[in-house]
Amino acid sequence: MLTFFLDRTSSTPLYEQLYLKIKQGIVNNTLKKDDALPSKRRLAEHLKISLTTVESAYMQLETEGYIKSRPRVGFFVATDLDLPNKPMDDSAENVAYSDDHREEWCIDFLTDRIDPVVFPQKTYAKIARDAVLDDYKSHLDRGHPQGSVDFRKKVAELLYAYRGFSASYKNIVIGSGSEQLLSFLTLLLGRNAKVAIENPCYPKNHHLYKAYGMQPIPVSLDQNGVDVSALKATNASVIHTTPSHQYPTGIVTTINRRSELLHWASRNNDRFIIEDDYDSEFRFYGTPVPAMRGLDNLGNVIYMNSFSKMLSPGFRVAYMVLPDSLLGRANRLFSFYGSGVPAFQQMILSKFIESGSFERNLRKMKKNYRHKRDYLIDTLRHASFHDKIEILGEEAGLHFLMRMDTPVDEETLITAAKNKGIGIMGLQECLIAPSVRWSSDKHIIFGYARPNENDIKYGVRLLEEAWRDLEFF
Repeated sequence: MLTFFLDRTSSTPLYEQLYLKIKQGIVNNTLKKDDALPSKRRLAEHLKISLTTVESAYMQLETEGYIKSRPRVGFFVATDLDLPNKPMDDSAENVAYSDDHREEWCIDFLTDRIDPVVFPQKTYAKIARDAVLDDYKSHLDRGHPQGSVDFRKKVAELLYAYRGFSASYKNIVIGSGSEQLLSFLTLLLGRNAKVAIENPCYPKNHHLYKAYGMQPIPVSLDQNGVDVSALKATNASVIHTTPSHQYPTGIVTTINRRSELLHWASRNNDRFIIEDDYDSEFRFYGTPVPAMRGLDNLGNVIYMNSFSKMLSPGFRVAYMVLPDSLLGRANRLFSFYGSGVPAFQQMILSKFIESGSFERNLRKMKKNYRHKRDYLIDTLRHASFHDKIEILGEEAGLHFLMRMDTPVDEETLITAAKNKGIGIMGLQECLIAPSVRWSSDKHIIFGYARPNENDIKYGVRLLEEAWRDLEFF
């Protein structure tokens, strides 16, 4: 039955409104040739209008050739319209969004994944149920723009316990993912600010800065982290860096290089270091690497992290720690904002942390991911191409690089793997400018959070098949 919403307060007669609605359906091909229309009586009863109104609309449509009547059968759409349309614009701005991480792969080695098996479903569900039933009244209001005080205090406890620095909850801002936090920082730092970004990098950050109107400038890396000489040459006032486990190279910024970056920032009141610490909790060799924020005595480091790796990207919960120098500006700019994370989500996470469930689950995840990493590396080292590879950056995080000694270009390697149903990326996809250090070799980025042992074994076998066809080993 066709349902149309007719405005009985309009000066346009009801029959004309009905006529226009049916006509629009035919013009845009919602109603197609030979589709049956409801009988006049049934449509009148359904829309609570008079039979005369429907008869008048049908008569006009039949007169114009949109519908036709068949005696003792009913009314039908009379035509398929093929009207001229505006030509499609194939420019990048008009191409529908597409990204490999939204595709379904037979075997998934992409990096923005977690293992759903280790998500504490029952524990989280119980805490969520109890929180909503017993403690809901205080979380029905709009809430603080920076996030609930309770949750920010719990985040501060996590930072002290796991990242080695103290922070006041007053300096913490809760956001709905890194996208929202970066949009806040754009407003705080100003769209005229020049922001340097590691090259290679997590490509989304580069695109976000551009979309938010800033001027992202690539800066090269060496074995110690960001090349500070190259940074100085950019005249940037902000550097976005991943010092504890650089994405995608896995480089850990040395203490001397961290000191150089802090000295660079200290020479101007408007210089800041955005420390992106997104997967630092997962370190498998040696002692944890403290956050750079813990070395900052002058308030030049803006610390960012999220619960994407520690729980799930679907939670859309991230946070940043602002220096005191930015708090006043933040309070003025964001006093009219509501928190991007629902109050109930913050309440549940607070209780999840307070109960000790977060810590227990993190230990479980680290054990699980370390086993997967070791199993994947061992499987690769026993593959038929084992003598052509070198594993890099495997000490921390949930991904590592595999450098390949082959004349076959990286794009061809990735395409061959994808044709076998393997979701995987190459390092070239993370370059925002040509790089002498990283453009000459071929590097595959392996994320190992999602696949289980059987998937890993099967995935490596598929890679052997895909690359054997290229005849490079």
